[in-house]
Amino acid sequence: MAAQLTCSASATLEDLTVCIRDQMPPRDSGMFVAPNSTQMNAWRSVVRAMMRGTCNTALPSSLSSFMRIRLLRDAANGRRYCVLMETGDQDEDGFVDRGTGTFIVDAAAERELSHTAPHPLSDMTTETEAITIFKETRSRTLVLAGTHRDASLAVSNCQSSTMLSDVAHNVANMFHATHLELAAHYGPRPWWVISWHGMAENTCRAVDVLLSHGMDVPPVEGDRALELRNNLLAYHPGWRVGLPGGGMCSLNGTTNVQGRYLNGVSASSVCGRPAARYSGRFVHIEQDPEFRDPDSWIAAVMDTWP
Repeated sequence: MAAQLTCSASATLEDLTVCIRDQMPPRDSGMFVAPNSTQMNAWRSVVRAMMRGTCNTALPSSLSSFMRIRLLRDAANGRRYCVLMETGDQDEDGFVDRGTGTFIVDAAAERELSHTAPHPLSDMTTETEAITIFKETRSRTLVLAGTHRDASLAVSNCQSSTMLSDVAHNVANMFHATHLELAAHYGPRPWWVISWHGMAENTCRAVDVLLSHGMDVPPVEGDRALELRNNLLAYHPGWRVGLPGGGMCSLNGTTNVQGRYLNGVSASSVCGRPAARYSGRFVHIEQDPEFRDPDSWIAAVMDTWP
């Protein structure tokens, strides 16, 4: 029986996220294992059950040896969250074996928001930023990648400029499968994904924060990225918050495969085809290191999605 890294001592979502992050496959480890189609379909079935309010489902056999699902009662706020996380550590090295990822649902959510952190370890602190904002804004879901974006030693066959373990630029992973299932769950009903990223301090020096919708075109009135910018500036008038279309920064998430899918590109084409228009459901956020304090974002997010 493989050792299980369950993070059983974690009393809050923040504690749990730090524990999960610290046992992820690190950069250049070669430890990322891409799931097969059976495993991704099984994962989607568990996500589907969780979105329907079930947290006592038996995991399919293709997942049960390395995944666990459980309720966590957060000691700080008393609320309950359903957590699907990787725990298997066959070689007992203190790291999970596959880099599968984590999915969390708040069944009593007040906002149909999914907060995602595709680059833990790499975009430092975005994973803890995302979990706190998810928790404090009473959002529906949290999706956390299971590994450093460069954990794999193999180049992606989806977008060759990235590694196989970079979930924002590949489709053979549970992070992307979760987005497919969430889109199927909501259908035409309103919901949004906020994708939390971090850029280096010397990248895009004209801005501190860049908000986009996965395309390099200016947002129109009513776009949530535009509303979020206005709300951020109301709380932080000294921040330099950029938008696409101004030429100040090129990090608009245009190659992000989840953004492309949510912007209308077919699931079979997201690796190579850019979006032709945006749906408004995908909000891509780039931040300098000193702008990743969740407390600086919570009020603006709640105002944007009241």
